[in-house]
Amino acid sequence: MLQRYLWKLLPKPQRAFLLGRLSVVDRQVINKSMSASLSFPRAFEQRSCLFIHVPKCAGSSVCAAMFDGWSPGHLPLYWYEQQFPEQFAASFKFAFVRDPLERAYSAYAFLRGNELGRRDQAAQRLVCHYRDFDDFVARWLHSETISRQIHFAAQTDFSDRFPGASGPGLHRLPGTSGAGFSPGLRTGGPLGGVASRQRLATAASDACPRFLLGAYPSAGATGVPARLRNARL
Repeated sequence: MLQRYLWKLLPKPQRAFLLGRLSVVDRQVINKSMSASLSFPRAFEQRSCLFIHVPKCAGSSVCAAMFDGWSPGHLPLYWYEQQFPEQFAASFKFAFVRDPLERAYSAYAFLRGNELGRRDQAAQRLVCHYRDFDDFVARWLHSETISRQIHFAAQTDFSDRFPGASGPGLHRLPGTSGAGFSPGLRTGGPLGGVASRQRLATAASDACPRFLLGAYPSAGATGVPARLRNARL
């Protein structure tokens, strides 16, 4: 409580300046840490689990299936480890990751093609500034910009403390490079669909994967997540 009070004593422009120096994921950590209600989510306690919702990796489907639609937000694994060490140690931790090109297109299509609330309107204006997906990837999606926008932040920013591609709890969505599901998860259907990959095939040029490596340089030609191969995805 004291740290929240001291944080609020700072003038708003100074708080904004300090937060602006951080990545979007770390900004969320600071804001959450300074919130009035700070407790381990009851939905996780009830199921003895900890779900890391990586944006555009079927997290909403997971939340609907397991938590009656409740969402934990896009907080990284390290935040739970530091804030709730006992619950962290006792919980089964899991997350889903995705081929980076498919994920980038999913975020682009979501932002461009939907009527969104105020929280996502800045991101919507961003993607609408570009002619199409190719133009967006070539001109904006770079390693120095992805940390500014939650939908395109590297997947390892959320899940870099998982033990690796073969470790428990880290699973790959079906796509062009493989598949994986968490044991015991039942959604009534696959997470991820053929239709989205078909749309991607018509929206992205052959140059897209090459440009994408500039944003996620260690994802590799197959898109296999780095730390999933010690890389940045």
